[in-house]
Amino acid sequence: MIKIGAEWRKYLLGSILVCSLLLGGSAASGMWTDALLQTLTILVAAPILSASAGEPIDRKVLAYCASILAAILIQLIPLPAGLLDLVRSEAFSQGRTEAGAGFDLITLGVGRTVDNLTYASALVFLMLAISRLPGEQVHALLPFLIAGIACQALAGAIQYAGTDRVSIEGVLPYTITAGTFANRNHFVSLLYVAIPFLVYVGTFRGMRLWSLLGMLVVLLVLLAAGSRAGAAIGLAAIILSGVFINARSRFSVAGIGLLVATLGIFGFGAWAQFEQRNSAMEDDARWDFAHGTMNGIWENWLFGVGYGNFSRAYQLFEDPASLGRAYANHAHNDYLELAFEGGLPAIVLVIAYVVLVSVQVLRIRHNQFQKAAFLGILFILLHSTVDYPLRTAAVGATFVFLNAVLFHRALQPRPDSATRYVKIKHGKRRIAVAVEPSA
Repeated sequence: MIKIGAEWRKYLLGSILVCSLLLGGSAASGMWTDALLQTLTILVAAPILSASAGEPIDRKVLAYCASILAAILIQLIPLPAGLLDLVRSEAFSQGRTEAGAGFDLITLGVGRTVDNLTYASALVFLMLAISRLPGEQVHALLPFLIAGIACQALAGAIQYAGTDRVSIEGVLPYTITAGTFANRNHFVSLLYVAIPFLVYVGTFRGMRLWSLLGMLVVLLVLLAAGSRAGAAIGLAAIILSGVFINARSRFSVAGIGLLVATLGIFGFGAWAQFEQRNSAMEDDARWDFAHGTMNGIWENWLFGVGYGNFSRAYQLFEDPASLGRAYANHAHNDYLELAFEGGLPAIVLVIAYVVLVSVQVLRIRHNQFQKAAFLGILFILLHSTVDYPLRTAAVGATFVFLNAVLFHRALQPRPDSATRYVKIKHGKRRIAVAVEPSA
């Protein structure tokens, strides 16, 4: 196994993160860009995971990652056909490819489930590799994340400066509509993740000017993208980042005025987005997709129809009245789609993840870096209720980085530590400083 130096691990993982942000803009399967990113991720992460040196990984995180892969693998294992017939739609039992006499597979399409398995495996490898880095190197990956998002934001700004309908073909194996993304709603998912980190570096890293400039670009591009979800979550990101991350800082009069002005201007722009697309909201097919998906969940509640097989299975449960209105390539609600594709195991995994994150949030009271990561996770999870941003490699890689930060052992407070926090005056602000007991 190739050995990678301690300092090189940071640069290699950071490069993988940037490449994912720039090339992973499509949620479609079979893209050579995704195959390239998955191969590079596993090749870089494997030596880091196998090295003897490195931070220990939280056992809960290991168990959860293993459970994700197991939930996908079980769909590729031949099971008694009689058992499957009891818990899935009758139409799926007719004409299915059997793995052997009296045996069948849970998934309706092996190729698509294998594609999802490789995608999930690459993300798991990336998260575990980041978790093995020392705490200071994990923090050093933040500039890579911001650089990737900055490239996307600047590309989007240039594109929207010329037209509000971007369509670029021939550069990547999919049509670019925003930044390097195939879908502008997924593009904005990457942008609002930057807001809490920009607030963090501006407040605690002495980079206020760059932070303000970055915020200005991100907010302008968010409005230019014309995504209702992006505008709404962007507004929430400003409020929560300003309050949650600065909970222990004293706002100056100028700071409060700037925050109010930003909220007012961006809020007005967000409201204009909703007003402009009000008629489109009435014809929005998301409710039809949700209704059909829930019918499919009810009939395939135990095992699902196989990861990656939503579009193939959804047609059976689609409301005839909605035919021809819109093509359902996804449910536009990742939680419903996961339950439809993965059944009860997927539902349990989603609930378990929410519990893990909720418990972890209670332990990061004094770590502003982890607070910013939590807010990024929260915004992506909220957006997943009306879309499927995590099915793009760019947002997926960002999401696992945020989780690696949130659950990193070196960044967590030790339960046996007698560390106390006291407030000291720093300039015009009061900040919390850790005080270790003397030996």
